[in-house]
Amino acid sequence: MKIDDYRLLITLDETRTLRKAAERLYISQPAVTQRLKSIERHFGVEIFIRTKKQLITTIEGAMVIEHAKTMLKRERLFQDKIKAHIGSVSGTLSIGCSSLVGQTVLPEVLSRYTNEFPNVEIQLQVGSSEHIKAHHNDYHIMIVRGNQLLNLHNDHLMDDQHYFIYPKSKASELQKLPFIEFQADPVYINQIKTWYHHHMSQDYHARIKVDQVATCKALLLSGVGVTILPEIMVKDLDENEFELVKVDIEEESLIRSTYLSYDVSMLQLPQVSSFINILKDQVAASSTI
Repeated sequence: MKIDDYRLLITLDETRTLRKAAERLYISQPAVTQRLKSIERHFGVEIFIRTKKQLITTIEGAMVIEHAKTMLKRERLFQDKIKAHIGSVSGTLSIGCSSLVGQTVLPEVLSRYTNEFPNVEIQLQVGSSEHIKAHHNDYHIMIVRGNQLLNLHNDHLMDDQHYFIYPKSKASELQKLPFIEFQADPVYINQIKTWYHHHMSQDYHARIKVDQVATCKALLLSGVGVTILPEIMVKDLDENEFELVKVDIEEESLIRSTYLSYDVSMLQLPQVSSFINILKDQVAASSTI
């Protein structure tokens, strides 16, 4: 089996069609079909059931796919070790980061890191924590919010309290102002709904929904409505202009934790361990300000 064969299996599992897999890998569809048949002969099992609409992974196929992911991960680790062996910190550093951390803590960290280690190639994906967690095999390290990742090492970076925020000039019409909601996991949103219903004595209804917390904050600053934001996003708000009400649920603060998650084997890579040190140092410095 070649590395490209493992990559093909993972792509087929993700795209669920021969055509889409061929497009992503820049090869012809007949070539994909032939390679898949060869791979199935190699393992002696049917990996996918072909239907008119999509490919369905068999039970044995799921085992092969998991094996393929492991092999690709080992290959990437080996390649990075070879590159790191030249002496200086180099190679590739792949990071998956939640949007909120990507907009606040990460820019300063990357600025320091790239200045100190200019030979490292950064591959960065910023998105929802749920998306980053779902694709954890794609990254050396992840910075995610909410729950820890199972079967990985998780370093606790910080906790954020939450605040209900509104313009003081509009306090008299508070219940009429639209609530601005940023995209987050359902459990988190339900906690916000619970607080809003209890403290505002009316049903929660987010009339404005955005995908990024930064957009949510920008709309708040423009006087469009009210919202609930994590502490990391409110440190620069003018408290003469905005009212900040701490969000408590059943007398306990609504807390959102941030974790640095990775496989401990990644610490063997100098570019990874160096980044982790700078990140932790930056977080510690921020918490003392």
